[in-house]
Amino acid sequence: MARAIPRSKGPRMRQRTRISLLAAAALAATLLPIGSAAAVQAKPTDVRATIAVTVNCPRYEFFGYYCGYDTSNAYTSRGDSGAKVKELQALLIFWGYSVGSTGIDGSFGAATEAAVKRLQSNDGLKVDGIVGAATWKDLRVM
Repeated sequence: MARAIPRSKGPRMRQRTRISLLAAAALAATLLPIGSAAAVQAKPTDVRATIAVTVNCPRYEFFGYYCGYDTSNAYTSRGDSGAKVKELQALLIFWGYSVGSTGIDGSFGAATEAAVKRLQSNDGLKVDGIVGAATWKDLRVM
């Protein structure tokens, strides 16, 4: 008796398999709980507890903390953009302050200004939302 040669999976079989995998993933996503009801209803007392983004900002003896965007410590305020703002936003996130839903976008907007003011208030600095020498020094923790 001749042995049957197995047929390779054709495009129709691959499509069925792909659809089955997608259906299984969708079903699992709807059935598995993402978090408990208590976690959804909890209201954090500290803004720093809600940040999900992490950044890597190593500390250098000669400079302080640096996140890889800018080393200038230049005066920075609302409306500025670029590498110095990205460095500021990364340091704020590193220290636990949310800079808004856009994260490190290099644009000093309302959320970044609010984070700067929270940092300044918490660390006993002049609360003006402007990042000058004292605020940079505080962020870098030399």
